[in-house]
Amino acid sequence: MEISDFANQFSKLKEKELEQRVWEFWLVKYPHMTEDTFVSYEDMLAIAKQQGEQEQEEEAQGGLYADQAGFF
Repeated sequence: MEISDFANQFSKLKEKELEQRVWEFWLVKYPHMTEDTFVSYEDMLAIAKQQGEQEQEEEAQGGLYADQAGFF
């Protein structure tokens, strides 16, 4: 197996795990939603994916802010 194949499979696994966690979270929240507070599963999944991408970008940039690293 090539490293790129492994990376693709690992990425797909992480995506499926995220989908499963969001689905379970949505099922818990659904009975408590009203017309005003309803959020579709697809919307909730999109938000979770966006947050995951932002976290990856922060990690790629070093993962720490100056105040977290103890510089100040």
